[in-house]
Amino acid sequence: MKTSDFAATSALGLLAPNAENFNHLLEVSAEAVIVVHRTSGRLLAVNTAACKLYGFPRSTLQQMRYPDLATETKSVVTIFNERREHVPLRYHRRADGLHFPVEMNLRWAGSGDEEYTFIAVRDVSEHFRRERQDKDEGQRYQALFRAAPYPLYLLNSRGIIIEVNTAALERYRCEMAEMLDQHVSTFLGDAQQAARYYLSRQSVLSGEWHRRRDGELFLADILLTRQQDSNGQTTLVAVRDITEERALIDRLKASEERWRFALEGQGDGLWDWNLASNELSVSDDFREAIGMPPGSGQENLAAWLERISPDEAKPLQQAFSALLRGTTPLLEHQLRVRCRDGDYHWLEMRGKVMEWSLQGRALRIVGSIRDIEEERRKAEIEQSRQEQMLHTARLVSVGEIASALAHEVNQPLTAICNFSAVALHKLKAGAPQNELTSLMQTIAEQAMRAGNITHQIRSFVKKGKTSLRPLSLQQLIAGILPLASMQAKAFEANLDIAIDPELPEVQADQVQIEQLLLNLIRNGFEAMKQSAAPRQLTLRARSEADARVRVEVIDHGPGLSAAMINGHWEPFYSDKEDGLGMGLSICRSIIENHSGHLWAEPAPDGGAKFCFTLACAQEEAHAEHP
Repeated sequence: MKTSDFAATSALGLLAPNAENFNHLLEVSAEAVIVVHRTSGRLLAVNTAACKLYGFPRSTLQQMRYPDLATETKSVVTIFNERREHVPLRYHRRADGLHFPVEMNLRWAGSGDEEYTFIAVRDVSEHFRRERQDKDEGQRYQALFRAAPYPLYLLNSRGIIIEVNTAALERYRCEMAEMLDQHVSTFLGDAQQAARYYLSRQSVLSGEWHRRRDGELFLADILLTRQQDSNGQTTLVAVRDITEERALIDRLKASEERWRFALEGQGDGLWDWNLASNELSVSDDFREAIGMPPGSGQENLAAWLERISPDEAKPLQQAFSALLRGTTPLLEHQLRVRCRDGDYHWLEMRGKVMEWSLQGRALRIVGSIRDIEEERRKAEIEQSRQEQMLHTARLVSVGEIASALAHEVNQPLTAICNFSAVALHKLKAGAPQNELTSLMQTIAEQAMRAGNITHQIRSFVKKGKTSLRPLSLQQLIAGILPLASMQAKAFEANLDIAIDPELPEVQADQVQIEQLLLNLIRNGFEAMKQSAAPRQLTLRARSEADARVRVEVIDHGPGLSAAMINGHWEPFYSDKEDGLGMGLSICRSIIENHSGHLWAEPAPDGGAKFCFTLACAQEEAHAEHP
């Protein structure tokens, strides 16, 4: 026997089947292995991996039959009758009763009643889980892709459309069959740009012209997302139609140009403040108005700030703060600025925020500026003339009630003279001190009464600028009641006062409203001077909606002409024979200074009713009119 044959025989002897070698062979496999008798289905042997897989100890598992592990008896018969060598999917049962999917590879051995099979069992639960996850993700992707509100389509590495969503079909006005398998160049305004969509590395394409199926073009911004898979590179194309957006921008630019042309035609200087870069762009008229030298945006801002009067810096800052917070939609502010001639001029500044960030921060303010020095000078002259006219009207009013005033003052003066004579007589006669004290107290009271009348007249006729402040109408009417009562006596009339006790304060100038009321009251008395007694004049005041107070003066005279009811109260026009035509015109000027409304209407019971409104007092306690 040759040496090689002897060696082979020895090796085969070593590998001869025995229990120890058989168990070693089973344990070598990392997968679960069970040995099953074909006829009975009994498990002849199992390895450690099988015990872990099924959850049974080896002794228990080797007492079981294969049908005890399988969940379907019919499949067991099929596997053993057909001597299957591969079973891709079956469900087995663990010791805890749970079912799990397995893949099996079988090798048959023996013959007849001694035939058995080696089964390698692999748990494919994780594989199934990944497959289900991939399937679910694929379905979610498809759902998102199809339902996306913006056009999407997928290109392969040759630029062919392989997927498209509903929004893209609507945007390009296509059916699915008309867009799938088409080259992307079919839907571009310039077909030569197609390669950029699937060959270049660009991810954003701005302002691209795309073509619908009917040939109509639209402007779009394109976002490209590329990915590599087993089929090669694919490109996801997202399309955003910006045709209307670009048209709107063009219209805004054209509108801004017309706006600039209109303002510059009026002589207004224009300014444009970029808050992000803190740069100020100004027009030539702006530079001309304040004598600003040429410079960059930041130099313009510095030159502007140094020309503002120090007293105006804080109010201007507050006005801009209100604009930037959105408290006011429009900046309207007057300030003094040093101009080309070195003098400070009044300028009117207007501005509006034109751009906001997504976070709500102002990015750009555009506005105009205009020299109003001459306008303010004229306004001051007009204000002075108006105040002089009001003062003159008050003097005229005093003159009209002079006779009643003389009567009112004469009464306390006469009383003073009479009581003084009595006091002197008693003093000479040696009267008791208590009698003299009573007489002197009466004299003092009458002197105080005369002084009060004189003080009221003096306060009424003194000059002063319009000063709006919170006032109580009840107190104001009470203050003019003595003068009004004098006129009532002179015209043999009665004055009825009806004021809402809950009446709020009004924002008004006391002297001007007193003059207004006395004018209307005197007009009412004069209107009734030919009427039969009793002559009744009513003064009412009540609250109205929109934070206003309404005051009514109602007489029972002959009423008003149509021209007077229609508000034709021009200066020097009067219904009265001896009237100058100034009273109602002045009354209207006073109410206009208070941002109120004055009108006349027929009284319900005959006569005339004059009405006016005043704004209720706000938190601001004081406001000066220029």
